[in-house]
Amino acid sequence: MFTIKTRFHGTMNIDEAEVLTVDYEILGFPRETQFVLLPHRPDSPFLYLQSIHTPSLAFVAIDPLLKFPEYQLPRNEIPEVLGDPSEWAVLCLCTLGHSQVPSMNLRSPLVFNRNSRHGGQFVLSLPYPIQYPLVPTMQEDTGSKEPRHAGTHP
Repeated sequence: MFTIKTRFHGTMNIDEAEVLTVDYEILGFPRETQFVLLPHRPDSPFLYLQSIHTPSLAFVAIDPLLKFPEYQLPRNEIPEVLGDPSEWAVLCLCTLGHSQVPSMNLRSPLVFNRNSRHGGQFVLSLPYPIQYPLVPTMQEDTGSKEPRHAGTHP
């Protein structure tokens, strides 16, 4: 066990077996190689990917299958050293800013081997969107571009 400072959970004791090692760089963060997954809150599908060395660095992540059940990774684009796809934990980083639609990056997932806890971020060749909406857009909700308001009839 060791102690880390986190962005959202304060100071915590972490078991070394919980540490994820990033062997394949998270884009833009080449020096950040060790993280831990922390819950956002008990009723939330989101997780924090918290750096164990930089308390202020915590990415919001989600299992892509929760919002995009058809999601698949091309086996040939993930290094063999990460094992069989049945051994993978796959997460997508999320953007939850106030001025934009909440989204997840399906093009560049994080893939970790559940046993070795090693992995990283991979940019896929498939045309998955970088900003896949986490909430239905108005067009998806209504089937048209017309806004629906309280008191209107379908």
